[in-house]
Amino acid sequence: MAENVDVDVFDFRLTGEQMAKIATLDTGSALFFDHHDPKIVTWLAERRLAG
Repeated sequence: MAENVDVDVFDFRLTGEQMAKIATLDTGSALFFDHHDPKIVTWLAERRLAG
C-alpha cells in the first residue's frame, strides 16, 4: 500500500472522442433493476442479511 501513496490517479487526459464514447454508456436504465420503481425499492428495503 505504501507505493500507492505517491501515485497520482488523475495523471491522465481523455480526448474528446473518448469522452463522447463514455457519454454513450449511460442508457438511462439499470441493467439489473430500476431503483426508481417503488416495488423494487420496497423489495430491497425488506432484504436482510443472514447471520
